[in-house]
Amino acid sequence: MALGLASLLGSSGAWAQTSMPRQADFIVAVVNSEPITNQEVQALRQRMAREASSRGASNVDTAQLNRQALEQLINEKAQLQQARENGIKIEEEAIDQAEMNVAANNQITRDELRKRLVKDGLTVKAFRDQLRDQLMITRVREREVDAKINVTVQGN
Repeated sequence: MALGLASLLGSSGAWAQTSMPRQADFIVAVVNSEPITNQEVQALRQRMAREASSRGASNVDTAQLNRQALEQLINEKAQLQQARENGIKIEEEAIDQAEMNVAANNQITRDELRKRLVKDGLTVKAFRDQLRDQLMITRVREREVDAKINVTVQGN
């Protein structure tokens, strides 16, 4: 599983910290009684904009990024709810391994990763919670694919 630091920082929540003043938060969508807040959408939009600019995109449509961020958050909340309903649990060892994989993919040690997280305004707990969520979503997706596979063995 390839989980990169850039793909996890700030995704699925308002983890990204900014020095800008914060607007009053409000609910922009509800997924089966779980709210998605404006701050969550804006944090993800900002991360998506940073990623786009790092890939060389110059003019990024803010409204389009807002829609994409909201759609991603809706999908992730629905998948996490499905994971919980199906009793999917992620063991601490799996989170430890995912954290080590992120560090290795970024060619840094686990301690260096944690220092970078804190420097970027993300707590280690928030990062590990994000890893847990991503692992749960991966397991839900794997179950969906496995359920759709129908193998028929043909005779010789």
